[in-house]
Amino acid sequence: MNLNQLRYFECVGRLENYTQAAQELRVSQPSLTTAIHKLEDELDLPLFVKQGRHIVLTSTGGQLLQVVQQSLQTLDDGITRLQAAHATQPVTLRVGCIPTVIGTYLPRVLHQFEQAHTQQVRFELHSVTTEKIQTGLAAKQYDLGIAATDSRAAGVLYQPLLKQAFIVIVAPDHPLAAKPRLDLTDLAAYPVLTYTPDLLIGQKVQRTLRRQGVADQLQVDAAYPDEISIAGMVQAGAAVGLVADTLYLEAFDVVKIPVNVPEDLRVIYAMYRADNPQHDTLRQLFQVFQSAGQK
Repeated sequence: MNLNQLRYFECVGRLENYTQAAQELRVSQPSLTTAIHKLEDELDLPLFVKQGRHIVLTSTGGQLLQVVQQSLQTLDDGITRLQAAHATQPVTLRVGCIPTVIGTYLPRVLHQFEQAHTQQVRFELHSVTTEKIQTGLAAKQYDLGIAATDSRAAGVLYQPLLKQAFIVIVAPDHPLAAKPRLDLTDLAAYPVLTYTPDLLIGQKVQRTLRRQGVADQLQVDAAYPDEISIAGMVQAGAAVGLVADTLYLEAFDVVKIPVNVPEDLRVIYAMYRADNPQHDTLRQLFQVFQSAGQK
């Protein structure tokens, strides 16, 4: 048994999926499968069983997974602390951030933090979706996440950063363009373009429409991945867009109209795992985020 085998087992056991684990570990699926089978042979224990085309942990495998996760956590934290104590290079914090914030709000705050911690901290930025940020934090691929969420994960700390309102966008010559404010029922006569429910923001739009009692009254086309694709279609036709008010919209010839919805479409949070070895640095960064939000 070696350390690689345990890391492989932890990943396969956490995901219960060889294909996803191989992608996360960046190894071939056959070599990963071989390593797990070899571990089972060495321990003389069944760790996984097949259920149709899927694998699931056995009871023994589940118990071993807890032991391995705790052991790897202790090992990784110890190595990180030793490296930090003897490092001559700055600590690198891996940040997963949604695209609408990575080029606007975030750089200013991170630059402020870097200036106050010269030669101590550097940031590695990744532009990814909320879903990938959440899984990346769980898998320890990111130290810090900047994303929208309506839920809370156990063991993760959150700091609200900014809010993005529900708005309607239309072309300048659209019949609704002169309206100072809209109700959702005002959209009933037009195709409504919004986010795909594959995204968390798309799921929130659908929940809001149901709560407001208009889901069956609107002609909703929920097939779009972002504000860019929605605004591009809206500026060229008679449809309306139901979106978050983000900087992406500034590149399009559309009119933004407030809509009477008693909630924000998206609240952006900073988040990190409480067990992150860089907890002290991240806690200080949260204080900077908090100060920036009060200005």
